[in-house]
Amino acid sequence: MAIYKAVPYRYLLLSILWVFTLVSAADSVRYAVTDVSWEPYWIMDGSKASGILHEITLELDKRLSVKLLPSKLLSVKRSKKAFDEGLVQIECCVNIAWRKEQPAASVWSDTVLVVEEILVFPLGKAFNFESIKDLKGRKISTIRGYGYVGDHLFTRSDSVSNVSQIRKLALVRAEAGIIDKAELSYIKKHIPELKAQWSAIELGPVINRSELKVRIHHSREDLLQPINLAINEMKQKGIIKEIVNRYLY
Repeated sequence: MAIYKAVPYRYLLLSILWVFTLVSAADSVRYAVTDVSWEPYWIMDGSKASGILHEITLELDKRLSVKLLPSKLLSVKRSKKAFDEGLVQIECCVNIAWRKEQPAASVWSDTVLVVEEILVFPLGKAFNFESIKDLKGRKISTIRGYGYVGDHLFTRSDSVSNVSQIRKLALVRAEAGIIDKAELSYIKKHIPELKAQWSAIELGPVINRSELKVRIHHSREDLLQPINLAINEMKQKGIIKEIVNRYLY
């Protein structure tokens, strides 16, 4: 009798573990991790991620009933393809205009962050700016591979990074530069070798604002409400502001 009782118990235990594994696998989603740094939003050091949006993703994970799991390191192009195919279900955080080629695949959360682009001038070379049309015909420092509102109006002078942008402007090799305000604060805090260049530039007005949102694959539209609730809680508690300030000040 003892053997007869033990066999069903063992199979019962294995069945429970098997079901638990299936439930756990079904109760997780993948979020995109690219191999390109976008400091201070995403910072990649080998396979180790940090940065504002990385920390926001970790905070979201704490507040959701599903487990957020990172994808393997992907190029931006492959990341978009993986999302389109439903292999990645979450992307934190991008602007809707940056993913307009995939409208059917995406459901969008409430705004997580509003990011600002500002004009930066060589010292004493500022010009009046009222609208993007004021950049027409001018030579503007930009980042290679980035898209800019109104860049058909001006001549782009591409750099590989914000650091090289600042050096270019300090040497008056462009009439102005378009730089993300948070990126500028980050390099001012973390790149001491630019100390001499800060006195050779001056900051101009905000020229563009972008709302960053969580992009959710349409197959997991059920996550939209819990993600919005989590975002709202993080804002009310000042968690997002604390994360941003850690990287910028």
